[in-house]
Amino acid sequence: MFSKLLALGLGALAVVHAAPAFSFQTPLLSCSVNLDASIAPVKAFNAIPSGNYRIYNEAFGQRPLRVFGPDQAVWVGPEVPGDYAKWFIAPSGNPGSNEYIISNIGSKTGTKVTRGMVVSTAGKGDSFTISPAGEGTYTIQIPNEDEVWTVNGGDSVSNVFLGREQGEIESRWIFVPA
Repeated sequence: MFSKLLALGLGALAVVHAAPAFSFQTPLLSCSVNLDASIAPVKAFNAIPSGNYRIYNEAFGQRPLRVFGPDQAVWVGPEVPGDYAKWFIAPSGNPGSNEYIISNIGSKTGTKVTRGMVVSTAGKGDSFTISPAGEGTYTIQIPNEDEVWTVNGGDSVSNVFLGREQGEIESRWIFVPA
């Protein structure tokens, strides 16, 4: 009886904040919250460093990506002399993204997508997302879309077009510094 009366009295004092709240029926619990948090500056994710590259499709081995002038299909095929198989990759300027501008050095053209085909253009072209795909390969796609740069494997040459991402080697690209 005394313990119940003591618990009732202490409970009444707790209501008016004169004593800590506790009960003989439950153990005391403790909780601490650490609100001291550091916020690091946000850095952009860069799948590859900006620079000059030869770009190869995994299905085509040593047959590089190339283009010879504006408004032409971008394709993979046998090695060519000069800079037509060299590409300049640079961040598109969207902070915190892995979006890049992909420009051909030999033809002085950018890249864009027209009717599902990757083509060269006289301007800087479209931004593309370059994402790691494992084992030193990457996918290239239009930002926020499910279609990636793809080729038809099994031939000696192929135009580059947009295809559904299915994890196949025809949509895996290798960037070799040039």
